[in-house]
Amino acid sequence: MTQRAKITIAVVAVLVLVMIIVIVALAFRPAATVSAQIGPQAGQPRPVITVNGLGFPANKEIYVGLAAPNAPPTEGTSFVTGTSDKDGKFSVTFPYPAEGSWTALHEVTVYAGTPGGENVATTRLSLDGVAWQLSPKPGEALPTLSPAPGATATKVVLLASPTTLPSATATASATPTPTPTPVPAPMISLQPASGRVGAAVVVTGRGWLPNETLSLGLLGSTMQPVWEVGTAKTDAQGNLTAGFVFPANWVGAAVATVLARSGEGSRQALAVFQVSGQATPTVPTPLIVTGWLGQYYANASLTGNPVLARNDNSIEFNWGAHSPAPGIIPDQRFSARWTRMMYFPAGNYRFWAEADDGVRLWLDDNPILDEWHTASGAKYSGDVYNLGEGQHTVKVEYYQDTGNAQVRVWWQQILPSTSTPTSTPTLTPVPSMTP
Repeated sequence: MTQRAKITIAVVAVLVLVMIIVIVALAFRPAATVSAQIGPQAGQPRPVITVNGLGFPANKEIYVGLAAPNAPPTEGTSFVTGTSDKDGKFSVTFPYPAEGSWTALHEVTVYAGTPGGENVATTRLSLDGVAWQLSPKPGEALPTLSPAPGATATKVVLLASPTTLPSATATASATPTPTPTPVPAPMISLQPASGRVGAAVVVTGRGWLPNETLSLGLLGSTMQPVWEVGTAKTDAQGNLTAGFVFPANWVGAAVATVLARSGEGSRQALAVFQVSGQATPTVPTPLIVTGWLGQYYANASLTGNPVLARNDNSIEFNWGAHSPAPGIIPDQRFSARWTRMMYFPAGNYRFWAEADDGVRLWLDDNPILDEWHTASGAKYSGDVYNLGEGQHTVKVEYYQDTGNAQVRVWWQQILPSTSTPTSTPTLTPVPSMTP
């Protein structure tokens, strides 16, 4: 036997041994489990639930929600999301819902699972002895948030309470709770997840019903009433992208909860926004984004907080030697960032950008163009092959140094053999995010 054959056999043996070790490790991996406890927490007038999980996939997003006893997660409500660590552990905390239909229960089922439902675990949580003294009594008016002295009043509304909840079983059953049917649960996330008042916040979500309208609101230290900040419309796949500007006259706690809720109130999801300070914004409130969320900075390096956030239908600007917003943004040395979630059919794409001066473009956090330098109306392109069908996030950054300011971004579907055209391509229309 040759030396090369011996080496080949040794390598194959090592690979087989590694595969056996991996299979055995997976077979004996402990099942996902959760535990929950409820109690008071400083700064929160309502009881708070803390959920801890073990045995989940590492570094994965985890949905956490509630349902009535013996009801599967399909009939529950998702309240918060967390992320497991490298050991498959996670811990999340969220206020117990304030609606009377929830506070009337003696027990709830707490469930946690991955978005696709591959790993789901449940536990029961007793509510006996929990004080609901801050719940409004029949006929009692709900508390009202007052704006800060001298601040413009913000509209305060109450979102509809859920019309139905899964019925609880009166008598405890000795039969173990069956494994729930895994289904996606609605969720939202924020970008950024912290900032000062006046910051532009992008809300993305998935797991909702197709083409439904959601209310967006803020919950403060009293959990009620809700400060309405806008609405969002899901697409045909149940995904959403919307934006708002955090109210300048916020007088709630340093931790605000963003609430997305369906019209009839049967589905909702929460995400936490850390309020880092008070400042008077120079942008209008609220901002409802239906196209590109444009964030503009009074410097050429995208540093600090944006001085202007607005809805831009397309990225096709030629400001010349002038400012995009006189009195807010300087004529020279400014920058901007645009973000939008778009639907792409499967295929190959060529992305184009024309800028004076610098421009960068990402698709799902993957850099496609990086031309961060002074230029005079230069044109750039970058190709993406085998893009999967579905929602993808497009991010564009631009800076203006001196002289004229212009930026334009577009893309077109191509064949793998398509060569770079010598003439300016036709601008690809940007699909609308709302019907």
